[in-house]
Amino acid sequence: PEEEQLEETDKDQEEFTLDDYIEEDEIPDYRLQANNYSKEDDKKSEIPFSVGSSFHEHLESQLSLRDLTDEQKILGEYILGNIDEDGYLRRELVNIVDDLAFLQNITTTEKELEEVLHIIQDLDPPGVGARTLRECLLIQLAVKDRTQPSVKTAYTVIDLYFEEFSKRHYDKITARLGITENELRSAIDEVLKLNPKPGSLF
Repeated sequence: PEEEQLEETDKDQEEFTLDDYIEEDEIPDYRLQANNYSKEDDKKSEIPFSVGSSFHEHLESQLSLRDLTDEQKILGEYILGNIDEDGYLRRELVNIVDDLAFLQNITTTEKELEEVLHIIQDLDPPGVGARTLRECLLIQLAVKDRTQPSVKTAYTVIDLYFEEFSKRHYDKITARLGITENELRSAIDEVLKLNPKPGSLF
């Protein structure tokens, strides 16, 4: 099945849209869970949920502490309402602009929404508000210590060679970055520590 997925990805490679990227995100998603996926899954059922504190409430309470204009607060709340249980913003900003115009009679721009989204992406858990798996991983890597070679390399790999990484074309990455297999392995270890579904913590 993995080979079939990769073949389909190759066919779609010519025309990339956000929707394609979201579908592609599911390919490396399971790989990133590595061997501890089922163990973590088991632990989740043992952890009691804190009463009255949902994922969205957690985000809303953090956003309320930020120094925002009244308009930014409204935009922020609307964006939060569109973040799914995995922590992703699956709706494109251009569509949110239309939603706000038709449903709320609020005129805004993609640029204004992008600014508020960046504030949301700075909230906890790291990676929240991302639109793709790539962006989610980059947000998490950005808050790590990038003076460490493995973190710096991991950021570069995800930023510039995400497609090759998701298809496991590791030889291409080592050749293009001029790094050893061990250096790439250390970078991949950094990526495996990240959470591809930040909202799942809740």
